[in-house]
Amino acid sequence: MAGLAEDSLERPSAGRRIAVVAGVLAALLLLGALAWWLKGQLSTPSAPKRQVARISILPDTPPPPPPPPPKEVPRPQPSDDTKPPPPDVAPKPQVAPAPADAPIKMEGAAGSGDSPFAAGNVSREYQGGAPTIGGTAARSAAPVVDRARQQLYASTTRPLLREAIERHLRAEATELTAEFTLWLAADGAISRFELVPGTDAQADAALQAALDETRRSLRLPAPPNAMRPMRFKLVVQPQG
Repeated sequence: MAGLAEDSLERPSAGRRIAVVAGVLAALLLLGALAWWLKGQLSTPSAPKRQVARISILPDTPPPPPPPPPKEVPRPQPSDDTKPPPPDVAPKPQVAPAPADAPIKMEGAAGSGDSPFAAGNVSREYQGGAPTIGGTAARSAAPVVDRARQQLYASTTRPLLREAIERHLRAEATELTAEFTLWLAADGAISRFELVPGTDAQADAALQAALDETRRSLRLPAPPNAMRPMRFKLVVQPQG
């Protein structure tokens, strides 16, 4: 009885061992199969993606044709008979004669050079007035001769006036411009001055005082007959 009990106890333990070994082997086989499958999946290249072709459907109506180019208008060509218009001829300007009472202007350089009116020879002293000998040509030349004599006289008196004005001028400026009109008596005495005012009141006062002193102290040579007023524009420098 004791021997049978021991046999019954040893048999189940041996069967159990066999079952455990079989389970371990089965698990190893499953793991190996799973590893082989994963290796095959990872090593297999992926299939290329399929490209889908896009098809565009054209409209049923065609596009409108382009607009026609603009037509060139032919230019009218000049005919051979057409002549250019004659150029406009400007009328010659007429020089108006100077009025008899207009003052003689002296704004050029001082000096006693030849006058542009002093052409030709003069046989005798001209005393003024209309000449009675010589006809129409002599009468028309009389104003020109008279004008030339007055221009020459103004050129002669110009440096005398500048010297006298500078001697009596008292001003702080080193240089002033004096523009004035001068009236003379028959003996060369200065009747009066008329100063053209400028922009500086002090300079005008100094010039007016110098002109007053010059009128009282200066006597010029006797002027020609019917001498008109003379207008001067002098650049003067104070001497004091």
